[in-house]
Amino acid sequence: EAMIGCYLGASASLPGVPGSGSMNVPLHRNDVANHPGTESLPRTALKVKNLNTALRQAYRYFQGGKFNDALAAFTDVLSKIPIVVTDTKSEAGEIKEMLEIAREYVTAIRIKSRMSEEKDPARSTELSAYFTHCNLQPIHLLLALRSAMGTAFKHKNFIIAASFARRLLELPDMNSERNADLRVKATKVLQKSEQMARNEHTLNYNESVSFSLDCKNFLPIYSGDASEKCSYCGSAYLESSAMKGFICVTCNFCAVGVNTIGLVTGS
Repeated sequence: EAMIGCYLGASASLPGVPGSGSMNVPLHRNDVANHPGTESLPRTALKVKNLNTALRQAYRYFQGGKFNDALAAFTDVLSKIPIVVTDTKSEAGEIKEMLEIAREYVTAIRIKSRMSEEKDPARSTELSAYFTHCNLQPIHLLLALRSAMGTAFKHKNFIIAASFARRLLELPDMNSERNADLRVKATKVLQKSEQMARNEHTLNYNESVSFSLDCKNFLPIYSGDASEKCSYCGSAYLESSAMKGFICVTCNFCAVGVNTIGLVTGS
């Protein structure tokens, strides 16, 4: 749909004389001074401001708990980024930042969906932990940490429940009046968890070591682990996930493990 819109937006249809067909006229973006001839470039219908608007709408869906709508909106942003031509370095940087944001939110929503289906308490706790390591806006990270804290405490994994409670209490937004009840709850969870000081389950999660996330099976990828990446969105996959050569499940746009220069934004 984005590609078709881009194609249709690069031309205009002019009516001809009565009884004749319309004329398809190409629109150029570099013909201000004179006709560019063989150097002509098609006009682009999408601008950076259009993606900014779409991104804000996706945020609103996420904040409102409309995760299916949010997933569709962030995926749409991912599909449109390659057909936006930037005019300045600032816009180029903005586009690349949008790519990372959309990737992180798509991954977060997919984890959230998997959490709702998971019955095993250990795996449920792991997924909730991975959810908090997606690079989300502070207000959305608050929601992720609140969910992870509740899940870990419910399944008696008190050590990481305490960790989530501490991270939650460190967020600047927790000092606001609207989060007063949550602040009290997090404090109580922290106190109780520190008293219990144990995990009911053995978890594949180590908060003290940085990691990226396998976007197929949602497993941590630590430094030194064999992995492949999507050349477009940067999603990572463990070698054991056997995703090399297959389409990335995050962006549905690029084959995993193909060595390319990645996103090019300038004209």
